[in-house]
Amino acid sequence: MDKKYNSYDFIKKNIPEIPKLRFRGKSVEEYEIWQKNTKNKLSEILGLEKLNSLKSLSDAMFLEEVDCGEYLRKKFEIETVFDLKMPFYLLEPKQKNNGKAVIAIHGHASQGKEGLVGNESEDYKANITKFNYKYALELVESGFNVFVPDLLGAGERTLGIYKDKTPECNDINNALISLGLCLQGVILYENMRLVDYIEKSGYKEIYSCGFSGGGHSALWLCVFDERVKNGIISGFLHSFKDNVIYLNRCGCNFIPNQWLYVDMGDILALCAKKDMYIETGKDDGLNGERGIVGVFEQIEIANNAFKLFKREVKLSVNKGKHQWYGKYDYNEIFR
Repeated sequence: MDKKYNSYDFIKKNIPEIPKLRFRGKSVEEYEIWQKNTKNKLSEILGLEKLNSLKSLSDAMFLEEVDCGEYLRKKFEIETVFDLKMPFYLLEPKQKNNGKAVIAIHGHASQGKEGLVGNESEDYKANITKFNYKYALELVESGFNVFVPDLLGAGERTLGIYKDKTPECNDINNALISLGLCLQGVILYENMRLVDYIEKSGYKEIYSCGFSGGGHSALWLCVFDERVKNGIISGFLHSFKDNVIYLNRCGCNFIPNQWLYVDMGDILALCAKKDMYIETGKDDGLNGERGIVGVFEQIEIANNAFKLFKREVKLSVNKGKHQWYGKYDYNEIFR
């Protein structure tokens, strides 16, 4: 690479040191105004209003049921917007069912929803072990009803562009941006439609969690859906500047104009009224150039808002690399 002529320095220097919508207030009242205005702007760049105009009102369709011993694995599909259907699993414990719902969101290299429920094909098993992906199984064993969707471009929702396991996020995001949308906006909107279904099914308590790209999507869901009480974000709270271009190139991370308005800590700050759990590994390469220091900075940005509600972000730093750690009593977190 000829450093003299590459654009890396140009890109980094044009990412604002302080994004336009950084919270600077000192009171709850100022936070409420900031939160409303920031969510309105982020909703605009995510394309949520346009997606809402395409919303489908059809009910979820039941597809199959598999008896997995201690729990049932039910499969459904739901039309989220017209002509766009999302399959998902419901893991339903037979005994000690606590009546609570958790949306467990997959990241990359998991075969979509399959890896989270132990239904992955042979060529994905090494990835599932490497990233400790079976957190949906941990949750159902703890008594939760676990909803596991296939995000657009993963699992059963791939376009088949590549012969190998290359993610299709870049290709789909490029097309969606050309339509005035973006992939992460569609992911968020579809997960909110899943919350509609969960609420309609009678669940009074709804939570969310995810690893890596799934953690990113779980965070957006916690921001925009007040029905989701709190969440676990694993392996995804780096600053954009630490991570740009060379580490996190997947299209699901790129939202038009986002870097001008917010960094990850600002997005997390929008959840200041909720209990939010962040976990990371000391040697997680996705944290970027400065490693764990960048994560601490984003947590500090968020805590400036959390402290107004006598809360703080709950951070778990683990010895290890990029993976789900999940060293929790889930019934203590999701309550």
